[in-house]
Amino acid sequence: MFATHIAPLFIAFVLFITACAPTAGDGTPEFGSGSAELDGDATPEASLEPEAVATLSAELALEIGELGWIAFTASDGGRRDVFLIRPDGSGEYNLTEPLPNTFAEAPVWAPDGQSIAFDGVPNSDELREIYLVTVSDRPEQFRITNLPGFDCYPSFSPDGKQIVYMSERDGNRDLYIMDLEGKDVTRLTEEPQHDYEPAWSPDGSQIVFTSRRTGNSELFLMDVDGSNVIQLTEDPGLDWRPAWSPDGEWIAWEAWRSRNADIYIMRKDGSDMQQLTTSPSEDGHPHFSPDGRYLVFHSQRTGNYQLFILDLENPEEQWHLPTESTRALLPVWSPPGALAAELTGE
Repeated sequence: MFATHIAPLFIAFVLFITACAPTAGDGTPEFGSGSAELDGDATPEASLEPEAVATLSAELALEIGELGWIAFTASDGGRRDVFLIRPDGSGEYNLTEPLPNTFAEAPVWAPDGQSIAFDGVPNSDELREIYLVTVSDRPEQFRITNLPGFDCYPSFSPDGKQIVYMSERDGNRDLYIMDLEGKDVTRLTEEPQHDYEPAWSPDGSQIVFTSRRTGNSELFLMDVDGSNVIQLTEDPGLDWRPAWSPDGEWIAWEAWRSRNADIYIMRKDGSDMQQLTTSPSEDGHPHFSPDGRYLVFHSQRTGNYQLFILDLENPEEQWHLPTESTRALLPVWSPPGALAAELTGE
């Protein structure tokens, strides 16, 4: 399905510490669900010269513009909001601007494309909780969790009726499943080390997640009831931010190897591992298009965090998806049939 694309890694170093993810303790960056300068805890970024970046051709823009919407997080005006943009760069829209949150990030689409879950902070006195917002020009927001400690990293079940997420509700960072009202909670993990960033498989049977249970942040796979846990990656660097291909056969993720972040893919059993990006800038948080042909990700290639897309059959084909923000992060492609056209009056 995918062309192998292995090239030498370049060295760059960025260290950020944020609220929802643990610190690595070995110099490897452990972000939160975000990536850059969150909560005022970031150290200075590595200084890299902006790279020359390709832009989308008119022919491809016409084709890719039909592939729904991309949600992402951006910081502007002292807030962090969830934005939407079409994959051809049109229709950029701040979805959460009318809402009272001062911090909204890590968006994930509901399977029907009509709502988005995200990590939210209503004001500086509260911790991150999980919210649901309708995708509309008059968005409505619902708070799902309301517990001591952080609740982060939501991911919907394929039928849209449940969410798997990370919670500190029992004193440790573990994974849980709940319904859309925050009820009927099932605990999936009970390791003493942190488990976080779950992603539900398209067929509903498995969950891939990040864990420090072996001493380093690696990717693991388990059945939806928490059983049959297997380790997928093993590297001194940071492996995290997994995402499933629409057919459920591949997992893309962000890997910090040689102290720089690049995009990798592998089969769901951990085989056929391939490196897709080799930029000296950070490339992170990949997510598949609904047809499985492309990955969207964020990168510092322009000097600031922006969105990029690559063609999985030809990974060297990568182009910049410009946004109005200088901090565009954590992109996620909408499912087929997402109903967001009304936002731009289309």
